[in-house]
Amino acid sequence: MKILIALSLLLSLCFANAADVRLPDLSGVTDRGLKIEIYSELSPLSINQIHSWHVRVLDRNDEILELEELNIFGGMPEHDHGLPTQPEVTTRLDNGDYLLEGVRFHMQGHWQLQVELQLNGVEDTAIIDFDLQ
Repeated sequence: MKILIALSLLLSLCFANAADVRLPDLSGVTDRGLKIEIYSELSPLSINQIHSWHVRVLDRNDEILELEELNIFGGMPEHDHGLPTQPEVTTRLDNGDYLLEGVRFHMQGHWQLQVELQLNGVEDTAIIDFDLQ
């Protein structure tokens, strides 16, 4: 009986921890294989609300990287226009994420982000495509 209670407690802890794990709202991979994860403070993403993102850059071993530079641009390639705002990275957070402030989408449809970064003097780029409903 004690073994059953212990197993039940262990399983409930495992499932509780799994529920705490948040998947990125957007993600991509750079030309050099670095992982980009974007966690929006507004989830799900929606139109006409200014919000911020936490941007995480990881190496192939899932270690968080400290960059020399990070810029994110976006737009709707099918409509030939960019974002209605000019989001900018304002700080590096304690957990290693970068805070991107001033993100806003003004239309539903297909969007494309261009993530440009510099690590150890080498520039790298990722393109992230997504559809906003």
